[in-house]
Amino acid sequence: KLIINMFDILKKFDAFPKAIEDFRIRTASGATISIFSIILMVLLFLSELNYYYRTETIDHFYVNTTRTENLKVDFDLSFPLISCSLLSLDVLDDSGAQQTDAVHNIFKYKLDTKTGDVVGGPSRFNIGNTFLNEHDLKEFAEKEYNQPVALTKKISCGNCYGSREPGICCNTCDDVKEGYRRMGWRFKEQGILQCEEEAASRSLIEQNSEEGGCRIFGELELNQSSGHFHIAPQKSINFNSKDMGPLVFLLSLMSLTFDQFNVTHTINSLSFGDQFPGFTSPLDGQSRTLQDVHGMYQYYLKVVPTKYKHLDGKIVESNQYAVTEHMRHLDPGSGRGLPGVYFYYEVSPIQAVFEERRIGNIWRFLTSVCAIVGGSFTVMGLIDGLISYVWNSLFKPSF
Repeated sequence: KLIINMFDILKKFDAFPKAIEDFRIRTASGATISIFSIILMVLLFLSELNYYYRTETIDHFYVNTTRTENLKVDFDLSFPLISCSLLSLDVLDDSGAQQTDAVHNIFKYKLDTKTGDVVGGPSRFNIGNTFLNEHDLKEFAEKEYNQPVALTKKISCGNCYGSREPGICCNTCDDVKEGYRRMGWRFKEQGILQCEEEAASRSLIEQNSEEGGCRIFGELELNQSSGHFHIAPQKSINFNSKDMGPLVFLLSLMSLTFDQFNVTHTINSLSFGDQFPGFTSPLDGQSRTLQDVHGMYQYYLKVVPTKYKHLDGKIVESNQYAVTEHMRHLDPGSGRGLPGVYFYYEVSPIQAVFEERRIGNIWRFLTSVCAIVGGSFTVMGLIDGLISYVWNSLFKPSF
């Protein structure tokens, strides 16, 4: 009896009293609303579940207190107007010293000039061995001929060798020929600097040029926080020293370097590390076209160390970069450099950290599910009661 009394007392706290089955009335409208309630609850539950599993990315920025030991660079560039025999790549630090210890794995592909398609297989090559300026050309000529060579600028007013009036310039071999023709003199190319230079230039071009463009791609590991890498004319030049003197060779070398090195290019891809969600590379797919061949393209890259923390705890250490660019027009003999594509990089002192976080939590999810179930039943119960009241008021007969 004590137990029965305790249950009787406990029943007084029942907040959900049950009606006898005989007093329940089931209606078509109630069934429709019940089905609609179940569908609505399922949809709201799925929406809440999707929100619970949804993640957001939080970004933070910190002062980078760690020294950059290795900076990985992956690149893929196409030069449709320069043959692979003229291209090379070099890496220098911010003091101008060559990074001979830079780990690299770089290849060249020959490209069809008309279609841009790859021709043949890749060939691997080592970094270094590039001409950076006209002083390098001078040193190369002096080394080949073992004698000093004056770094002569491009002829501004060439000598006509007495065949024209004073003040008239003969800058090409044809100008000198025309002067000799007017004077009725017999013309010989020997001893005429303009003719010797043009003949030597033609010989150098024939010996060193080949059809097709070049695609250069691979990866570098740079061990400095700033510096640059560039694609420029390489020092492996085929020539016959018996065909020309040192000065003519130097002038011909300058002509070859400027006239045959059109740095029109496409950056297929350029990145400083592994990719992660939301990663973008501003130079991917970008093309630059030069109307003349005397140009140097310079890209200035601000590299930002970046960490990306996945929801599962996996961390990706990579880099992002911002870029500004400059096109420098060059004149042979100006001393402002040689044609090429230069990438100047500097590691930022700021580090970016991106972290994935789950938007919802388990307690909020359970609270929302209870609210969905209870709210749906309550609202639909009110709607069902309202419909029943209206129906009974309008159509139920009164006695």
